[in-house]
Amino acid sequence: MEEAIRNRDFASFARLTCADSNQFHAVCLDTSPPIFYMNDTSHRIISLVERWNRSEGTPQAAYTFDAGPNAVLIAPNRKSAGLLLQRLLFCFPPPADNELTSYVIGDKSILHEAGLQSMKDVEALPPPPESKDKYPSQKFPGKVSYFICTRLGSGPRVLTDESLALLSPTTGLPK
Repeated sequence: MEEAIRNRDFASFARLTCADSNQFHAVCLDTSPPIFYMNDTSHRIISLVERWNRSEGTPQAAYTFDAGPNAVLIAPNRKSAGLLLQRLLFCFPPPADNELTSYVIGDKSILHEAGLQSMKDVEALPPPPESKDKYPSQKFPGKVSYFICTRLGSGPRVLTDESLALLSPTTGLPK
């Protein structure tokens, strides 16, 4: 993993990330009693990413999960992120009475880059090319509450002003 990150090798990073996530959940299922973190929507998101990656012949996105059913999806660039968002919105559209801008939290500029200005644009999305003829183009409205879109940050840094820290320096717990 360190080598993939150091070399900016997204294909290796994505394969390792997805495999690690899958292995973690396999171990959870192999415990007694089994632990079920993911739900049907989690599995559908994995399927969506796996189909897309397989159809392109190289990873376009990676997935992992938090300590729950919430997917964390990683794209190598803004173009792939926009295409990923289109696929996600096609499969998991918000309820019709939602505003698109309230469905995407954080960096909303991805909507513009994905060519999505309103719910009408979401409704007009065609099925992803990899789903045509091989898989039914199912939609699961309301099964995803929202998408949080972020960009890479500057990375960790040493704070000189202790009041800006989110953790207590004495206990290590959140302030």
